[in-house]
Amino acid sequence: MWKAEVYVTLKKTVLDPQGATVQNALRALGYKNVVEVRVGKFMELAIEGGDRGQVAAQVEEMCRRLQPGDRGVPFPPGGNGHDGEAGPLKFGVVVFPGSNCDADCFHVVKEVLGQPVDYVWHQERDLQGYDCVILPGGFSYGDYLRSGAIARFSPVMGAVEDFASRGGLVLGICNGFQILLEAGLLPGAMRRNDCLQFRCHFVHLRVENPRTPYTSLCREGQVLRIPIAHAEGNYYADGETLRDMEARGQVVFRYCDGEGMVTPASNPNGSVGNVAGVCNREGNVLGMMPHPERAAESILGAEDGRLLLESICRYLEGR
Repeated sequence: MWKAEVYVTLKKTVLDPQGATVQNALRALGYKNVVEVRVGKFMELAIEGGDRGQVAAQVEEMCRRLQPGDRGVPFPPGGNGHDGEAGPLKFGVVVFPGSNCDADCFHVVKEVLGQPVDYVWHQERDLQGYDCVILPGGFSYGDYLRSGAIARFSPVMGAVEDFASRGGLVLGICNGFQILLEAGLLPGAMRRNDCLQFRCHFVHLRVENPRTPYTSLCREGQVLRIPIAHAEGNYYADGETLRDMEARGQVVFRYCDGEGMVTPASNPNGSVGNVAGVCNREGNVLGMMPHPERAAESILGAEDGRLLLESICRYLEGR
């Protein structure tokens, strides 16, 4: 039995907010010569069989192939149709009949993030060449039957499923989250708000998992101020499913108060466990009810949403 120690840290091109916090603390204590801190961790592997050289080669190969992701679950490599070739990032914003936040998302990606972006009509069947696809908020197909229930059958959703299976980043916001749930790309379901009212106001979110492509610039427990606007945002998953999701780090955001306390009073819609956003097991598909694109510029009164969108860029640039 061989034992190998592997040290894991972020790529140099990826911002390390935890390391920066430690560095600032050390410099505040008078250690001005500390110019950089990178936070990492050791993993100990137990490997059976083979000689020392074979085991060393295997460990090196595993490290090359394994891309550390959400709580030990590797994100699928590549998958965006670029075949590993470097190039500018490319975003796609899907437009369904009834979408009304597509222009907001397009504006933020193009004007705030400065990234190339296209509108993708719901009849499109090919997402080749995109790095991140956004399903925006709105009232797709008038929310008839149930929010997202008709949109999940749009031709583009077959392409979204294929894109996600190859590791492409998919962000569903509000109605986009509802569509991802209906399509089975995320676990759980959405119900009417327990108050039976349309809720449109700012809420506070606590970052539960900062180890996703969407939260890498955040820290665990950080409180974000981002608005909601929905009538069907009451997230539900049965107890066993929710426990499994929490163990895997799939609960990414929870509604909380301004101090980060998760309370019934801070839950705007009755979501089980105050859940505000979840990801799939692989970590590349995220759905959230709050609107980060509406909190990405100071002129709108909040910029916390920009952290999530910039995290996407950091992740894609650091692949």
